[in-house]
Amino acid sequence: MSAPGVVSGPALRLDRSLALLWGAACTAAVAVLVLSAVLGSTLYGIPVVVSLLLAVVLAGSIVLALVLPVVAAATSTAAVLVLAIVGSPETGSPWPVAVPTTVGFALTLALVVLRSSWRPGFVAWVVAVAGAAVVGILGHRPPVTAEAMTADLIVFAAVSGVLLAAAVLLSRWQDVRRQLVREQQVSASEHAKREVAEERTRIARELHDVVAHGMSAIQVQASSARYRIPDLSEDAVREFDELAATARQSMGEMRRLLGVLRHDGAADTAPQPGLADIPALVADAGRRGEATLVADLPADDPARTDPVLGLAAYRIVQESLSNVARHATGAAATVELRRADAGVRIEVRNAKAPGRPASAPAPVGGGHGLRGMRERAELLGGSLRAEPDGDGFAVVAVLPDSAGVTG
Repeated sequence: MSAPGVVSGPALRLDRSLALLWGAACTAAVAVLVLSAVLGSTLYGIPVVVSLLLAVVLAGSIVLALVLPVVAAATSTAAVLVLAIVGSPETGSPWPVAVPTTVGFALTLALVVLRSSWRPGFVAWVVAVAGAAVVGILGHRPPVTAEAMTADLIVFAAVSGVLLAAAVLLSRWQDVRRQLVREQQVSASEHAKREVAEERTRIARELHDVVAHGMSAIQVQASSARYRIPDLSEDAVREFDELAATARQSMGEMRRLLGVLRHDGAADTAPQPGLADIPALVADAGRRGEATLVADLPADDPARTDPVLGLAAYRIVQESLSNVARHATGAAATVELRRADAGVRIEVRNAKAPGRPASAPAPVGGGHGLRGMRERAELLGGSLRAEPDGDGFAVVAVLPDSAGVTG
């Protein structure tokens, strides 16, 4: 882990490459500036001031290609053509394109391709070669022969074209390399996510082992209570049987949840509870206290066949009744399922627990149970309120379904 402000890894290599590129471009620009200015005034009879200005444009295009590639391609091409027009070569001097001009133009094209794309470089190369050929044909002047002029144009086109092609290949190689780096980063990210998922699965299994041990002990003790403890009343026997049944149900749900988290495809295929299982859930809660179900959903209501909505509704009712049993033991509870404009409306209300002051099952803003119910509702695009209701408490949820959405 690097210290703040310290560049490392690929970013450091990129900075070094860019610095080397700037250094090489500036060095080449200085060399082209000196050679072009001197040779232009001595061998081609160009006035010193004009030769210096054209040399600055030609050399400056090399550096300009690093920041404004298209502009650099245009200025370098213009410098090549102007130098060919104004130059009057001596015997043996290359014309219409001098050696420094060829070098400067070729380097500019290479940098244009590396910093931009091949298109502006290729267009500049075609225009420069064609323009130099036109200048050579129309402005042919002695002592340069036609053969020497043709040879010079071939060298100019070949050198700049080869460097242009090399830059295109290098650019493509850099693109492939960057793509590989991105793929490696994505692969590393996916590997990290997979490790996190495997760790979560391992923790879930360990949690299952810990909780399952305690639940198994509770179930065994509750089931065997009638045999171990003599003279138990019928109410106590029923209470122990219900406790054992609840422990078995919780263990079954925990095993199904573990199966979903496993990666070996051994998940339990048992159906998840839904709206059809809520009456049995309320009836089971009624054995521990007074619980009433009021359902006002038609038999052909689309919510009854919606597994996602049904599971969310079941868990909300289950958690609400569990809160009543924990925090308002013995209190009367009412569960209502009704069709609302936005979907299905679920209300779970409980009165004050007998012999206790008025209290809520849990703080409105806290608790994993309330937060889990609220998250379930919000995932479906619905809403959930949990708040004191007189001397008791109320949980009101609205879960949208296909009928509620389209309606």
